[in-house]
Amino acid sequence: MTKKTFLDKMRKWRKDKEEQYARAIMEKPDHSTILKLFSLPAIALILGSRRFGKTATAHKIGEDLHRSKGIRVMVHLPPSCPQEIRKTIQMQLPDYMKVTTKTEEWEKDSVVIYDEAAQTAHARRTQSGDAVALDNLIGISGQRNQFLIFICHHTRKLDPNVVREVNYIIWKRPTYAYQLFERDELTDFTMKAFDYFTDLRKGRKMNDTIRRMLKRNNLVLDFNDFRFFSFENQLPCYWTEDLSNLFQNINKAGRKAPGY
Repeated sequence: MTKKTFLDKMRKWRKDKEEQYARAIMEKPDHSTILKLFSLPAIALILGSRRFGKTATAHKIGEDLHRSKGIRVMVHLPPSCPQEIRKTIQMQLPDYMKVTTKTEEWEKDSVVIYDEAAQTAHARRTQSGDAVALDNLIGISGQRNQFLIFICHHTRKLDPNVVREVNYIIWKRPTYAYQLFERDELTDFTMKAFDYFTDLRKGRKMNDTIRRMLKRNNLVLDFNDFRFFSFENQLPCYWTEDLSNLFQNINKAGRKAPGY
């Protein structure tokens, strides 16, 4: 019997890893829940189409973790966000949530919702002072027991230092175009997400009922175990139309958002 060389072992190892990759892509995702999937510390990305509930999902994760563990939630907005809008948002949030534009105000043992992340964590600013500071905060988030949730449409414009540190990617109904223009490393995963939501829709016309159903659903890639999961979420109990449009007209403040 011919003795296996290290090269033979490496070839088998690579083949096994290719099989593991293919299995993750092709297997049906296991259904789970927010509390079963997520715990502190961690870093997550929420990606997907506009107006499909990315911000609401992040807030629901924060709400559920607060109810389960009593932790606080930081809502990080860009420094350019007008103070009037920040105050309006803060007034509509529960006491355990804090609106901030300063990373130094992120508390230990907290969920941090970093909305519209591409605006302030842009790929072209990777070497800027702010980007380095954010990278440092990501690096120590484990020691500070924080769950950082970055929200953007896709990762092409997002600082690669953020992308490579994630434990979870959560997709909210990406279109076919998303995988065409996504980072090369994520195209297969994004295509799986497109297929997942296409299967949920089952060719039905996009009406209000179908739209609400799609907004409730999420596909998650858990990089810790390299497995896909799905979960559904309702709106947070405090949710309003104004909170689903953080950077838009505050005249809508207090009006209830359409339910899931």
